[in-house]
Amino acid sequence: MVMPWQRMAGLRRRLTQTVFAIAPLVLLAIGVHPAIAVVPAIYPFFILLRRGYRRLRKHVGRTALSGEHGIRLLLGLLPLGICWAQGTTGPVGWITAALFALVPLSEPVVTRVAPGRKLRVANLPGIPDHRSAVFPANVVLAVDLALTALASLLLLVRVPAGALLALPLIALAVAGYHALDSFRRVRDSVNADNNLYAAVESFAPTFVLYYGVPAGSAYQVGMWIEYLERIGEPFIVVLRKTSAFGEIRRLTDAPVVVRTNIWQLDDVIVPSITTAFYVNNSAPNVHLVRYPQITHVQLLHGDSDKASSFNPVTALYDKIFVAGQAAIDRYTNNGVEIPQEKFTIVGRPQVETVEQQGPDNVPVRTVLYAPTWEGHYADTNYGSLPVGPQIIRALLERGMTVVFRPHPFSYRNPAAARNISEIKRLLREDREASGREHLWGRDAEKDLDAFDCFNAADAMISDVSSVVPDFLYSGKPYGLVTMSYSIEAFERMFPLALSAYVIAEDLSNLDEMLEQLLVTDPKASRRTQTRVNYLGPFPAENYADAFVSAARHVVLHERKPVAALNARTEGADEGLEDVPAAGTDEGGSGAEDELEEGADFADEERHAAE
Repeated sequence: MVMPWQRMAGLRRRLTQTVFAIAPLVLLAIGVHPAIAVVPAIYPFFILLRRGYRRLRKHVGRTALSGEHGIRLLLGLLPLGICWAQGTTGPVGWITAALFALVPLSEPVVTRVAPGRKLRVANLPGIPDHRSAVFPANVVLAVDLALTALASLLLLVRVPAGALLALPLIALAVAGYHALDSFRRVRDSVNADNNLYAAVESFAPTFVLYYGVPAGSAYQVGMWIEYLERIGEPFIVVLRKTSAFGEIRRLTDAPVVVRTNIWQLDDVIVPSITTAFYVNNSAPNVHLVRYPQITHVQLLHGDSDKASSFNPVTALYDKIFVAGQAAIDRYTNNGVEIPQEKFTIVGRPQVETVEQQGPDNVPVRTVLYAPTWEGHYADTNYGSLPVGPQIIRALLERGMTVVFRPHPFSYRNPAAARNISEIKRLLREDREASGREHLWGRDAEKDLDAFDCFNAADAMISDVSSVVPDFLYSGKPYGLVTMSYSIEAFERMFPLALSAYVIAEDLSNLDEMLEQLLVTDPKASRRTQTRVNYLGPFPAENYADAFVSAARHVVLHERKPVAALNARTEGADEGLEDVPAAGTDEGGSGAEDELEEGADFADEERHAAE
């Protein structure tokens, strides 16, 4: 049996700290001189103070004492042990030493109430915005440790213990003040929670943007929020995870409300709401879909030929907004039967900033190489990085300037990371030799978003990725690399390949495809037809208006019949018995699965949101 030492590392560190925290007390008990006995305590003091400093620097909102509180209790006993060993402590000194032993007991109270206000609301008139604590909770931990260490040092140099009484009192005052402030925030939260429905009703939103997953995928909201704001109607954003509150509130001036429990949704669903928009297929969506008086519209957060773009769960919604006819056909072609009347073609408004192919793009001089990541499973590994260095060499031999933008998840894979490093080395050496201004690293992955990279290039090489239909909007030629299928099978499975110059995994046709991609471009007219099929028949001028108009029509003119307003039927309520509550493991897993499926969209869409 192989011992998982990496998983044991945290436990081993805590055991080591515990031993070093106990050792001074044992040494003092057997008569070792205090100046020598306290030496082992330096290690746990240093570790915990450094950890507290790091939490403060990273703005961690609460103390993380799990597994550490026992160590803190042992360190808190150190002044008491020194006083006992020296034997010259008076009554006030014993009180001082006892208070130092009690100081760590205040930390669990601070930790418990540090989150303070449970209700998370921003930008909603009548409800005060979430107020942070007067100071970070980790200040309490840092003060306690620092004062205990200082008192131990002063006792060793024979400062009377009674003269140090102010030190534990300061530590207790700091902890008490923070706890009191937290209790006040809890009280404010209760009052605000009681007034929430009235405040939402007074605000009178006409629709809600619903987001049920944790922090880390705010790009899904970010890519749509601007276009929902263009509708020109008041709306609210409802979150189901507190962790997402900070990043979502920064994206909009609209009210943002967190409702972690399924029944708490009643506090924000007021009669003025006609429509709910969703940006993914996460499991908690069903908690809002149960409101029959609302028209439920699925937007999703990307469009490609991958399986996540024809998820059968999408049939749950009243309407499904899609970029083009290809998205509708994708469901049918994969055996997912959804009534045609549920679909509305609205284009993909996010691509409105993508520049169209013009005379400056012909002949091709700059090529964007944007490979996707490797996926979680072998059958979803579409990434072309294994052959990326060879493709880059071929482009450089043809005198091309290259923009290299790998998916950020590829850095997690050691083999992919090595290929990324090799490509960067090739580009760096060629820039030094030829002077061509290749873009890679921060220049292409941070300073520019995906659409900026589109605009900087005359053509693109990618694989199966959501960047492909977005790039299609530009009208510029693109090549795709098939890593798992023959070219014929690849074109059957991924229709976007029919308008692409498909490069075989063994690169046997690389020169031929590059000649067509970069020089002759025989598929230009077919690419125009594919663009209409994938991105809708809308002109480039005011392209995003198609979505805004369709969304506004649903919000203002497609309210369900009045009878549905009171349609909280027994069947709907009974159906909730099998619905996992928000925050449970069962309910959360669906959200994670959906995010996992959509993870390959993450970088492109996150930058699109920016």
